[in-house]
Amino acid sequence: MRREELQQAAQATAPELSISIPPGMLDALVAAEMARPQARAALQAHYCVNMPGMLRDQLLKRAGAEARLFGHRIELGHMPRLREGLHRLFALVSRCGLSCARVLGAATPEELVESRTLGQVYARCHFGSSMPMLYAYPGDLTEERDPRAFIESRYVGPLVHELSHFHAAEPPAPANLHEALAAFIGSEAWPPQLWPDPGAEDALPGGAYFAAVGGFLARALGIEGALRVQAGELDLRDALGARCAEALRLYGFLPFLETGAPHLLSDAFQPGRWWKLIDLHRDEALANEFARRHVEPLLAGGRASQGEWNDALDALSWRELPAWRDQPSEMDRNLATRAERALQVRAERSGLTFRAVRRECSLELDKERCELHAPWPGPDAVGAPAVHPYPPPLCRE
Repeated sequence: MRREELQQAAQATAPELSISIPPGMLDALVAAEMARPQARAALQAHYCVNMPGMLRDQLLKRAGAEARLFGHRIELGHMPRLREGLHRLFALVSRCGLSCARVLGAATPEELVESRTLGQVYARCHFGSSMPMLYAYPGDLTEERDPRAFIESRYVGPLVHELSHFHAAEPPAPANLHEALAAFIGSEAWPPQLWPDPGAEDALPGGAYFAAVGGFLARALGIEGALRVQAGELDLRDALGARCAEALRLYGFLPFLETGAPHLLSDAFQPGRWWKLIDLHRDEALANEFARRHVEPLLAGGRASQGEWNDALDALSWRELPAWRDQPSEMDRNLATRAERALQVRAERSGLTFRAVRRECSLELDKERCELHAPWPGPDAVGAPAVHPYPPPLCRE
């Protein structure tokens, strides 16, 4: 019944639209309220009022910047970057044995977007029925620009990312992993999403750190397995084991359990911790010890402390973990390139908007900690640090 109440509350905010909180998010909201009933008002305000309200403004405004951008009809023949990005995403999905019609909403890019407005295309994405499109908030639309050129320059990466959430009855949980897989899949199809093309603006600020977590899942499961998880065709409990999936869900939920903050997606700017949490479950003794010290007390009603989990993961040496002994793989080299590029892209703020730009620098590898470091004095404008995990097998070599 609570699911119906949430859907009705969201629909009431924007009755002109077909508002629907998507699978995964809806389950997370119900679980969050059960875990912290006192957070109900904040959760409902954020997910059933504020977010649908912003989506309504993007899709239904009849004048102004939102109307020009989201009302623009797409013609792929005049948009070569968008055409290439969509075709590369559809090819990746097809190559991994998935149905483009099922997971992307159409059999071809042309069927998906041709002669539709950007708003109509976004509305068919996983979050397009309940959440505003990222990088298209009012602060991002202060300049008056030709909408076709604006989409070509700024919104290819974000749209490929939104489509990479796929359509799934049961998306992977927690939300961190769903987002991380979208960042990885989207950037596999469209590398400029993370490594900016000269003159383009569509790289996602901080996206490389989320994609690193999705990439480590692909290292464990293969790219095909990672896409099947995102599509809901492979359950993480079957792919990684029930205990690993359980620990990942709890880790993603810890910030909410500890603070009650309504945003159910905690940051992924420390992907090395997620790497370790996945990898330690390949060793039965390490998994047993981690469950005894952290998972079981939390499930028994103990105090939620993200800091304690973070400290425990930071204290684990990669030499103790299975990945250290693995033979280097193609995915390790993929992750290494991503790490090098991540540290040479910085998010910069201009007014109320952010852009990811290349900033070349020398890098230093700490082989013991499996970390690559850049000489930046601190985090960038979105909080991305000057350190990134590096594949353990390559550090061992």
